[in-house]
Amino acid sequence: MNSPHRQISTGPLGVEMMKSSETNYITPGEARWLIVMAALLALLAFAPLIWVALRGTEGWQFMGALHNYRDGATYLAKMSLGYEGEWLVRFQHTPEEHSGAFIQALYPALGHIARLSALPPLIVFHVARLGASLIMYAALYQCAAVIWTRVRTRRIFFIIAATGAGLGWLFAPLTGSDQFPDFALLPEAFPFYSTLVNVHFPLTTACLALLAALLIAALRPGSSHLTLLRSGLPVGALLSLLLALLYPQALVPFGGALVMYTGVLAFRRNPAARRALRWLLAIGLPALPFAIYYMVTVRFNPAMAEWNAQNVTPSPNPIALAIGFGLPLILAIPALVRAARRFERNGDWIMLVWLVVMVIAMYLPTNTQRRFAVGMMIPIAYFATRAVEDVWLRLMGGRSRGLINVLIAAVMAISPMIVLFLPIISMLAGRPDQAVGIFLERDYAATFNWLRERSTPEDVILASPVVGVWIPGWVGSRVVYGHPYETLDAVEKEAAVRAWFSAGVDCAALIVQYDIHYVVAGPQEAQLGENTCLQSMQLAARADTVSIYVYVP
Repeated sequence: MNSPHRQISTGPLGVEMMKSSETNYITPGEARWLIVMAALLALLAFAPLIWVALRGTEGWQFMGALHNYRDGATYLAKMSLGYEGEWLVRFQHTPEEHSGAFIQALYPALGHIARLSALPPLIVFHVARLGASLIMYAALYQCAAVIWTRVRTRRIFFIIAATGAGLGWLFAPLTGSDQFPDFALLPEAFPFYSTLVNVHFPLTTACLALLAALLIAALRPGSSHLTLLRSGLPVGALLSLLLALLYPQALVPFGGALVMYTGVLAFRRNPAARRALRWLLAIGLPALPFAIYYMVTVRFNPAMAEWNAQNVTPSPNPIALAIGFGLPLILAIPALVRAARRFERNGDWIMLVWLVVMVIAMYLPTNTQRRFAVGMMIPIAYFATRAVEDVWLRLMGGRSRGLINVLIAAVMAISPMIVLFLPIISMLAGRPDQAVGIFLERDYAATFNWLRERSTPEDVILASPVVGVWIPGWVGSRVVYGHPYETLDAVEKEAAVRAWFSAGVDCAALIVQYDIHYVVAGPQEAQLGENTCLQSMQLAARADTVSIYVYVP
């Protein structure tokens, strides 16, 4: 078994020395390998975005996010708040005025950076996404370097953790559903996939990887307790603080695993229980004020309470979850079985408990079930790496080993590659109109520019749902409906917007109810119906196919 303990061989005259392929630190050669791999993965992740930016699409405007465009639009909206000097988040995708809250603070912070640097928020968003992905890859390799001394093992872990995914690519067409973790449902669980959608997912994965490495190093037998107590605990506290700001749900399974681990050690009267308790306090206490603040906020801030109630992210069924982790999970089975049988006080036990608590949290009766899966590929890749070194490589023939490794890596990467390029397939086929929400007719961009110069953050704009999702980030104003979570009473407002553009409603009622300043009408709104309500509006501006109206009583 390739133990996470440091592996030392005895040299001449009894002098202990590391094997030539093993090291206690990251060597310059490893650093170069990591830089090349991280750069290649980052370049690959940005390849479709760069291609779209350079090629362009005649008559169509790329709106800024290729993957999960609705949430991408909300990140830009929060950045627009920071650009205006704010730190508290208010939902711009709803027309009601409401109190803000200190949540998702990363994106207002990026907005402040955009304002200070005089760069467009969209550019800052993607630069931050690039930086977050590089930080995540470095953290994953650092995690491997802390756990293993063998360079080959570190690289196996990195490749599985960074690029591994399941069999959603196979079962999605067979079942007619894309609701598999590696295909559409759980980007936060897969490091490469996470780099495609936002900034906070890869940063969260980085923090979790570093925390896991710290815990394994501190709690395994033979660790240098005093050294880690002096240097590791403050780092662990800082990482916990960052997670509380970035993705507080990540601390629930991680903290739960540490509670269980500490409890078992205490039950067995193991002296290491005291050390584990110190780590539990170092990780738990910094996050406690934020947990209290978040609970109070969703309890007493009506807008945040409604957002929290609508923000329902159910987990896939267990079979779909297993399919979503596919080959990495299959590879991990021998090591998982061994860890469950032996319960050794090393990385196996910590990673096993973390994985089990994550799965349990995903199926508790909460409205954020999926959120607890963030970083799940880390423990799965850990056990897959252990099993590859201890079981699977021994079963492979020497001549076929290289080919088998390449095939395994290729199969694991199929889902990420499909997910990566799926948004631009319609563009490649010359049908950008089918990439709903990713592209809008170019006249909308001219309309947004006009509105940005003449509207305020308090103004309310009426547009179709697919257009309304982009208005807060591009214009800086509010909309009647734009997002299923961040529009208060989203179902009712979406129905009202669609009814207004389709016909057969009191046209003035909606305008008066939400004090709507402007109405945007173009090809996307025409798809909703006859737009007869526009006859009672006054034309304010026009950009060929898209018009802006104001209401005149």
